[in-house]
Amino acid sequence: MSNALINSLLPNINSILGVRDSIGAIIQDVSFIKRTWYTDNTYATPAANISGIAAKDVVTQMLPTPQIVNLSQNLNLKEGGTIKQGDIILKNVSKQSFVEANLDGSSNAANVENLYLVGQKVYQVINLVERYVTWDVQLRELTNQTRY
Repeated sequence: MSNALINSLLPNINSILGVRDSIGAIIQDVSFIKRTWYTDNTYATPAANISGIAAKDVVTQMLPTPQIVNLSQNLNLKEGGTIKQGDIILKNVSKQSFVEANLDGSSNAANVENLYLVGQKVYQVINLVERYVTWDVQLRELTNQTRY
């Protein structure tokens, strides 16, 4: 694809990807979770206090909602690669709305985790793939599904 064509699509990509949201064709909501751990309980709910360490989740919905590819039933996957049975891939995540630092799950603070909420399950980032005008984000379900 030529750079001129890609650059012409980028300003309109949210409108294109948002069609699924506008017609209500969303199977599950996708959100970001910013989980912050504290040693001071004033910042977290009492139920989130674990041995003097407290956590607080801030949830922000991802819009436009990406396509969810569920690999839990895929029997063709071979273990040993980055994709494992049970992973999900968020496809068509807008480059207009999100940069790599928003999506890759990294954090500059030691007490902050950046996770994803898909439906009611919590996931962590395994891999991020850049496309022409979108991102694909590979996620793996966390063993601990506790919400704070």
